[in-house]
Amino acid sequence: AFTLAEVLITLGIIGIVAAMTLPALMADYRAKELEVRFKKAYSTIWNIHMRMINDYDGVYSNFIISDLYQSNDSALTQNMKYAYIDAFLKYVNGGKICTYKNSHLSCSGNKGVPAEYKTYDGSRNAHLTEDTVTDRTVVSNDAMTFFFGNSIWRNARIYVDTNGSIKGPNRLGFDLFAFDIDKTDKIVPAKNTAGNVDDDGNSVAVNECSINKSNTYYNGFGCSQFALIDRNPDYPELSYWKNLPK
Repeated sequence: AFTLAEVLITLGIIGIVAAMTLPALMADYRAKELEVRFKKAYSTIWNIHMRMINDYDGVYSNFIISDLYQSNDSALTQNMKYAYIDAFLKYVNGGKICTYKNSHLSCSGNKGVPAEYKTYDGSRNAHLTEDTVTDRTVVSNDAMTFFFGNSIWRNARIYVDTNGSIKGPNRLGFDLFAFDIDKTDKIVPAKNTAGNVDDDGNSVAVNECSINKSNTYYNGFGCSQFALIDRNPDYPELSYWKNLPK
């Protein structure tokens, strides 16, 4: 039989080992959960897009403004965007139209719940509210949330919160991703494009994905391409999902 001292020592060792390993296990579980939700969201968008291509004989040609120089305030742009979102809604399980204003998501006409998103490195708030259609956000019956780009150069863009704003972590490259409809009618990850300026007046890429880009509120909108192939954007030899920023 073990003495009380031996039992206490053994329990102490078990406690130390648990304290060392549980955080890593929890982080692995969280990363896998985010990865599974991402894959489901991508599959959902892809399947909806393919059904719309079949039903409308093309998506880009019918719903997307290709003239990048047309005014952002154009009634035609807005009408086509609304038509696209209303069509998209039909294919979302239990889908409903909500509003997204002042970083609050509302599906009942009231102020709604906070839905503020952080950048990939977590250093600042992401630039989402300003770039999406405020009165046409689509939420599915499992809380997956779809936002839609409101400007000409983001007219073909779909943003997706893979698990809903209430669950979190509400962070670019974790549970919020961006995809584009390209001219060949394919769903593609939003990739790095130059042409924006940060708060300090520095020229930055619009869709970046790097732990080294804390100066821009667009850091994380370019993470979809890396999440799809499970490749870390800063260290290509490492897994994307197993090495998310702290």
